[in-house]
Amino acid sequence: MNNEKFCWFQGVIEDRDDPLQMGRVKIRCLGYHTENKQDLPTGDLPWATPITPITSASVTGIGDTPLGPVTGTWVVGFFRDGVDAQQPVYFGTIASMPTSEANAQEGFNDPSGTYPLQDLLNEPDTNRLARGEVENTIVESKRENLDEMSVPSGGGSKETLTEPETPYNAQYPTNKVFQSETGHIREVDDTPGSERLHTYHRAGTFEEIHPDGSRVNKIVGDNYSVVVRDNNVHIQGTVNIDIDGDSNISVGGNANIVVDQNIDMNAKGNIDIVADGQLFLKGANVKVSGSPIDLN
Repeated sequence: MNNEKFCWFQGVIEDRDDPLQMGRVKIRCLGYHTENKQDLPTGDLPWATPITPITSASVTGIGDTPLGPVTGTWVVGFFRDGVDAQQPVYFGTIASMPTSEANAQEGFNDPSGTYPLQDLLNEPDTNRLARGEVENTIVESKRENLDEMSVPSGGGSKETLTEPETPYNAQYPTNKVFQSETGHIREVDDTPGSERLHTYHRAGTFEEIHPDGSRVNKIVGDNYSVVVRDNNVHIQGTVNIDIDGDSNISVGGNANIVVDQNIDMNAKGNIDIVADGQLFLKGANVKVSGSPIDLN
């Protein structure tokens, strides 16, 4: 490293397709590179190496992957070869408040013209969810698409239960939000009285833990769970299951069901009970009602 002069820079990422897949990017640096892409094409910019935090090992795949900034991101770094300025290293991104679309023909802009996003111009780069804004966010879509389920209430009747609404009430600066390019989201919300943990997939599947410790899981596609060994579930309250389609249960060993009070079974169609061995019915008082009754 050249220690004669420590050279800082700030600039804009114009290329992140690192052929070595090391997280390197090409940065057009203020005061070092012209904005004229005819004189200095993006392809002629040197590759800049990322610095990761000490919480990441950054060796043989251990630690965090050094990816995150997109083309159009403003960054800060230094040249480890000093005034020669051919070996850039970058270690931070710079947030701002974009006021105009990218000009892909000029330097210091996203060459794809994607960033900054047009519908977020004149807003801080801070995520809307972190700022307590819900307009055109997943909070709106979640509140508009609450699920309803019908559960038995005895005697063949049913009652309706509605999916709990998200308790989102974030206040800046207590909600830490991560959002990916396609819309995957993680929230760690420390807003007093509205503390939440939230993971959201862009398709609409999410898990949200509410301030009181309640959890809502919503899966918009299929769900597949595998337990290789034992599975133990203790539910101290009531269990409600609503299945719109069929239900199939296969048990390879014995099945034991113990109910301390009553069992109420109601089928609008037939009930078939088949035993390859003996079938025992025992009760203090057994009643059979039907017309006709056929015992074979």
